[in-house]
Amino acid sequence: MGPMTLSPAESLAKREELVQRGYTSIPNVMPVELMEELRAWSDGIFASTHVRYEIRYQGSDLFVYTERGWSAMAPEQRQQAEDDPQRFPDPMAARTIDLPAQRAVCREIGLENLRSDEVVIILSKPAHGPPLYWHQDFMQWDSPRAATPWPTRIFLSYYLVDTTRENGCLRVIPGSHRTRHRLHDLLPDAHGEELQALDDLSHPAFADYPEAVDVPLGAGDLLIADARLLHAAWPNRSDRRRTLLLAWHDVFPFPEPPSWWTGNIPNTVRNADPTARYESTRTPSHYLEQEEHVDEFERLEIHRNEPLNESIGRGLDDTQERRGRYV
Repeated sequence: MGPMTLSPAESLAKREELVQRGYTSIPNVMPVELMEELRAWSDGIFASTHVRYEIRYQGSDLFVYTERGWSAMAPEQRQQAEDDPQRFPDPMAARTIDLPAQRAVCREIGLENLRSDEVVIILSKPAHGPPLYWHQDFMQWDSPRAATPWPTRIFLSYYLVDTTRENGCLRVIPGSHRTRHRLHDLLPDAHGEELQALDDLSHPAFADYPEAVDVPLGAGDLLIADARLLHAAWPNRSDRRRTLLLAWHDVFPFPEPPSWWTGNIPNTVRNADPTARYESTRTPSHYLEQEEHVDEFERLEIHRNEPLNESIGRGLDDTQERRGRYV
């Protein structure tokens, strides 16, 4: 079977969704045969790998490099990777990143100059695992890159099983890649010690918000999301592991806009020096637009679902009792 294709209308709709909402998905991109191979491969890894307790909310955080990416590392970087059992090369990484159907879809959506980090991250939530906290993954908030109306950093990902709220599907706040949300001023840095140390599931990092939506996906659906997007995941209340494979990519040659862009270009982007260097930071900056309806937004209350919170709490208690499995 040759690479799948999208119609021009479908391609435009997916592109607009990515730009405006911060994410989009395309069904059935990964072939069933490869998905089954990846499921067996990742299950085998977890059968022999201990996951650290401090990353229990992510479920796991294994970095699997393409062999070309592993070989291209500088000697010092390679040594550090070789000393970390959570990082290793495997041919499966290239098979995921180089998937022909994925390349075809990205080309048709208009994701130009797409450049992979040459790493597939395995994020696998075990049965009855706790929720994933709200966070965003962008690390260049002091750079004019943060102000682009189009994405410059995206992840491409696949769940290896169908996802629903029951087994920990994705949650997102649409538009939060470009518009400031109250969470931007409340959250510790993504995946940092402060966030990983949380044991209180009533913290805003785990709360439900009126703007949040669930993104249930089928196994093998391709999810594309802007690194600036606020996202989280529900707890896995099922008896089955829920595994996600994620690969980071840069896209579009900053500060040049996509060839198809017809909208406004902020002056800070238009006049940006592409050779300038900025310190890495996960803290959102003034480049995020303010919410247009601030007065109304300030009156909104965080949605609390007591039965849900109690269920999540029980899941955390169970996880703490099984703490040994993460160390």
